[in-house]
Amino acid sequence: MRVTIECYGASARWCGSDAITLDLADGATGNDALDALAARYPDFASRRDTVAIAAGDAIASPTAPLADGDVIALIPPVSAG
Repeated sequence: MRVTIECYGASARWCGSDAITLDLADGATGNDALDALAARYPDFASRRDTVAIAAGDAIASPTAPLADGDVIALIPPVSAG
């Protein structure tokens, strides 16, 4: 299956792009997508556990299965002060 990862904020720097297409096995989860990104982008790998993912308008569980054509967004950590 093919999914698109949209990278926002710092995650675009870590992955070198605003959008990435991944080919994953059927039944893959958000965690599988994050693992694939970590394997491909060392700067992302060191921060993999700090990002959340969103699908549509909601934060998504990283253990939920993805579907072909899904678009998920990487949400990097933010701080305010």
